[in-house]
Amino acid sequence: MSTSESPSTLPLSDVASPLDSLADALGTFVSFVAFWVGTLLPLSYVPLLAGGVLSTRPLAFGALLLVNIVAMVLGHSHKRPA
Repeated sequence: MSTSESPSTLPLSDVASPLDSLADALGTFVSFVAFWVGTLLPLSYVPLLAGGVLSTRPLAFGALLLVNIVAMVLGHSHKRPA
């Protein structure tokens, strides 16, 4: 019997590194998108309020506010020093 490892088994450290970098990249992308959604979404409020959406569809406007709050929370750390 041989004491060398079979080629199909990889040490856990070799697998964890690409997964960690993928998770970091995905987190950075989500933070980037959330930051800009949270920043630019309020620009839509004035035309919607002027058009009377608050009186015709208050739940839709509330959902828009909720999406904005979630985006601001998720995008809060974008381009912030660690």
